[in-house]
Amino acid sequence: MTEHDNTPTASRPVAVPAFLCLIAATHFSHAWIAELRGMPVLPPAVALGFLLGLAYAWVAWLGRRGRGFRHAINLVVGEDLGFLAAGLVMGYPWAEILRPGTAAIVAFQFALVFPEIWRRQERGQPIVAPARLAWFILAYALAFGIYALVKPRGFWNIGSA
Repeated sequence: MTEHDNTPTASRPVAVPAFLCLIAATHFSHAWIAELRGMPVLPPAVALGFLLGLAYAWVAWLGRRGRGFRHAINLVVGEDLGFLAAGLVMGYPWAEILRPGTAAIVAFQFALVFPEIWRRQERGQPIVAPARLAWFILAYALAFGIYALVKPRGFWNIGSA
């Protein structure tokens, strides 16, 4: 028997991978959501949504094995900052056109931190990483709300699609 076999079986995380799968499903539904909202369905944006869906599905698979939260943090922060930057550079409404499921995605991103905080508290581990991610997501939601209210023209002045 190995040392791993002698340790008590710890339950595998379920909630965080489930929320990551919901985010992945939202990205996979990019074309459907855009069509539902009356937005243009752009092939590069659909491809980007598909790639992000694959990335979140991969991180969910890693998370089910208990080692994916660090990747989830990097993916969430990179995605959110990337879409906000694209929206600021190209102008309003490009951040929405590139990611039409923003409201659902941000809600799922925010929801995924709480089970991780709970799991870490039960194990006596530090909760700094998920707590910082929660604050980042709140700050992003505020920044995106301001973006939607101000409707900046953007640096490239592409205009609306």
